[in-house]
Amino acid sequence: MVGHYSSISVIISMLIATSYGSCGVHQMLDVVVLYDTSSSLTSADIDDQKSFIHNLGFQLYLHPDHTNIAGIGVDNSSHFGWGLRDYMTSTDLWYAMESNLTLTGGGSDLSPGMDMAWNNILSSNARSGSTRWLLVLTSTTVMSSTTSLDAMKAAGVKVGFVSTQPATSYTSLASDSRYIFGGSTWSTIGSSAQAVAELMFCPPYCESFVFYYDLPSTMSVIADTNSNVGYYLTHETSGLNGVGAYNIHCCGALASLEYKAATSGSFVLQVWRAEYLAYQTTITASVGYQSHTFSPKVAIAAGDVLGWYSAGVNPIGIASNCSGELCQKEIRQVTDMGSLAVGDSYAWSSAYPMPDTAFAIKFTMVNGTVPTFSGGDAPVSISESLTVGSSVAVASLTDDLGESLVWSDLGSPYFEYNQTTGLITLMTTLPVTGVETPYFLSLSVFDSCLNTASVAINITTVVVPLAINNLPTEVELGDDTSSETLLIVINATDPAADSISCMLTSILPETTNFRVDDYLNGTAGVFLNADAELDFKTTEEYKIFVTCTGTSSMESFLTVRILDKSVTTPYTVPAWAAGAIVVSVGSVGVVLAMVCFLIVVILATTDEAEVLPPVEEDENAKKPVDDAAQMYKKVDKKETYREGFGEF
Repeated sequence: MVGHYSSISVIISMLIATSYGSCGVHQMLDVVVLYDTSSSLTSADIDDQKSFIHNLGFQLYLHPDHTNIAGIGVDNSSHFGWGLRDYMTSTDLWYAMESNLTLTGGGSDLSPGMDMAWNNILSSNARSGSTRWLLVLTSTTVMSSTTSLDAMKAAGVKVGFVSTQPATSYTSLASDSRYIFGGSTWSTIGSSAQAVAELMFCPPYCESFVFYYDLPSTMSVIADTNSNVGYYLTHETSGLNGVGAYNIHCCGALASLEYKAATSGSFVLQVWRAEYLAYQTTITASVGYQSHTFSPKVAIAAGDVLGWYSAGVNPIGIASNCSGELCQKEIRQVTDMGSLAVGDSYAWSSAYPMPDTAFAIKFTMVNGTVPTFSGGDAPVSISESLTVGSSVAVASLTDDLGESLVWSDLGSPYFEYNQTTGLITLMTTLPVTGVETPYFLSLSVFDSCLNTASVAINITTVVVPLAINNLPTEVELGDDTSSETLLIVINATDPAADSISCMLTSILPETTNFRVDDYLNGTAGVFLNADAELDFKTTEEYKIFVTCTGTSSMESFLTVRILDKSVTTPYTVPAWAAGAIVVSVGSVGVVLAMVCFLIVVILATTDEAEVLPPVEEDENAKKPVDDAAQMYKKVDKKETYREGFGEF
């Protein structure tokens, strides 16, 4: 949904709808005007009504194939003025009204005129497929019967009112509240034909309009000889009534293009906003009648101008003969225009107009999707300490004219709407108030037809409570520790509090070994007191309960586990024993005796002795060769003893 505008001022100027006096072109409208001839009016009021009807015909382009207007006068009876097909130009209509639209001076009652409009004209004499209208010019609300009015509305006739009475007087009578122009004077009504045409017959949205000189499928065309050429189907400002076949008087979406190509080739279809290129796409043409559907549809604003550029020979055929009111006088043509990019500008005003020219091309405009928001309606709760950049709500938009959307501000310096994702994000840190704070945001948008959509977003901050972030937890402490020791610095937070205080609540089991005291920068710590007496055998665990208070209070605890740090002193061989071992050089028997003595001493003096269990010999694991080897070893020892006996 990113636009191609260079500035907001350009957007606004391009979106203002402009009427070109030709919204009735290619509309088949059958309009019955019910004008007021009651005694409450003056001759000047009658002249104002004549002026209005004439100008309305000018706006709608009276023509046998386009708009037809009939007239009926009404006071407390009806007076036939002229039929739908009696006067086919606004000039003829003016001269006819000079003699037919006169002051009769009767009472006021709209019902007889409505009876004639329905029974004599709209129910039977309208053209097949036409859009039927009843437009009431009146200074009264008197209606003795609504039978014909109800029948017309039920049959799809559009009913509108132009009156000196307030618009609210006709809310239940008009077929749509948009079709009421009230609260005016007769002199004002006389000059309000363009406003009424735009309000009723030429709606801001295109609904379904077509723009062409003649149907391309049946046109007789000749080939264009120009190449590297651009065409600009400018709005017609001269000629009879200023009528233009290509005058885009409404806003909506370009749905399709029909054309007849005299030669094969390609062209770049372009949408211009004055001399600013808003859109373009390349279309390949073969000889003959073809159509192109736009998907997605292309946003078109009232007053946009369609055109195209052909690098080669222009393939779109030119009318072999162009005549009549719809034959264009001011189409612009340039050669050597070259390729352009969306966002570029071109000085079409300096190009010369082509007189009496029409192309075999037709555009169909339809309603775009009216902007609609979804989401954002349900209240959203967020934390006061929400992180900057976090998304807090969704309000997505549906609109197929998105390239020309203009957004309003959310009305808050803290939040921003992302048009691509539909997310509302936090732009800067929220103020911490300590109480729930509502933020009422309003997001609105208008599109190329000035249609608007809005959504209310209710975001409320919830209070962030006090929190002790590092409790509960536990620490371990040896029972041999007796000096003052910091066990933990309490981490407590409360965004809404100026300061936080923490105090010792209780200790289980009771003891004076611990305290809660100030630490650094307003924090508190849990300490082991100096000269504390800890004994694993007496108490293995303490729970120290701490309460912290800011805007609220919270209690938590620290678990202190006491470890047994009593250490067993390992045995050290006496000096005398070591010396005895060193100086002993006597017989093996003496040495063995001393070793045995030392073992006895060790066993007698060691507090904790590890005695290995006896190892049982597995008789099954022995092998015959092992028994033999043991036997030979014993024999060897005996012989050795004998040999040295005498020497001992």
